[in-house]
Amino acid sequence: MPPRTQTRRIRQGMRAMTLWKTSVLSIALFALLASGSLVKAARGQEPGWGRDASMVAAGVIDRVANLLSLNRPLDAANSALGREDVEPEIKFPPVTIAPATPQTTTTIPGRAVSPGSPLRMRVFGDSVADSLAVSLKNTAARDPLVSVTNDGRVSTGLARPDYYNWPEHLVKDVLPSDPQVMVIMFGANDGQGMTGTDGKVYTRGTPEWLDEYRRRVAATMDLLKDPANDRLVIWVGAPVMRPGSGVHEMDQLDYIYWTEAQKRPWIQYFDSWPFFSDANLQYVKEAPFADGVSRGLRQKDGVHLSTIGGNRLSWAVLGRIGKYVDLSAGKVAPPADEAPAAGIVERTEIPPGVPGAE
Repeated sequence: MPPRTQTRRIRQGMRAMTLWKTSVLSIALFALLASGSLVKAARGQEPGWGRDASMVAAGVIDRVANLLSLNRPLDAANSALGREDVEPEIKFPPVTIAPATPQTTTTIPGRAVSPGSPLRMRVFGDSVADSLAVSLKNTAARDPLVSVTNDGRVSTGLARPDYYNWPEHLVKDVLPSDPQVMVIMFGANDGQGMTGTDGKVYTRGTPEWLDEYRRRVAATMDLLKDPANDRLVIWVGAPVMRPGSGVHEMDQLDYIYWTEAQKRPWIQYFDSWPFFSDANLQYVKEAPFADGVSRGLRQKDGVHLSTIGGNRLSWAVLGRIGKYVDLSAGKVAPPADEAPAAGIVERTEIPPGVPGAE
């Protein structure tokens, strides 16, 4: 008869083995039940060997799940909730990149707004745009002349329509609602490989990659034009990102946004860079506000905006919108602890950026 201590160790070992086997079986069962989600997650990875391997593994799991019909309950639930993973019907339309021409006028007419007929504003883009939208909604709650809808989507952009198709969403879901003002912001997730129309994967930052990204920006801007010339689109450039944050090419993307906006009177480019940088346009973690107090502008990742950083940007964007729409009747002034310090202005020209820089 083995000693009591040895018996206890054997039982503990058996329990540990049982727990390990149960965990493995649970993970395998979950993978089979949610195989469609695994495929979608693998598809959303950046192009490369890692994505290819994930797609192969997820594809095998999905085929086994389909064979055993294990994924049907979750697929049925997603279908009932309108979450079906279907191929996109609307892609970036073809567009010819015109040479840059200075924009001297805007065709957007002045609007009369009132508490009974507030300005309908819709904010969309990536998670940085979502932070801006949250701040704009909080500001709009104090202003009877502005109504804001948040249409931000985390981890999205223009680089991966196979993961989230912005042209399709714009055409099907956004434009039919006829927003009067659209605020758009992309870039934080777009510094990754892209697949061109020829099926070739372009490495981020290369001339081919920049040309393809420009084509997508131009096509998106064209989609936003109102037939009656009665819509204002504020395209917010990405702010400077912290060196080492892993977010790349923001200066080059901002140059693309700015130059393409110059060709389209219905697009007004807003330069967010100076509001989140020092006098030398370098990244800063905190900066002075109108009351003279320095406050943190960014979250720990050096990419996303803090709450006060979002407020800072929202007041600046509203100030730009106020140049085209008379919002003075709302009598809402930015608090000194939320407004940017005096003297911060947008740049008159956006430089082309430095290839290979973050």
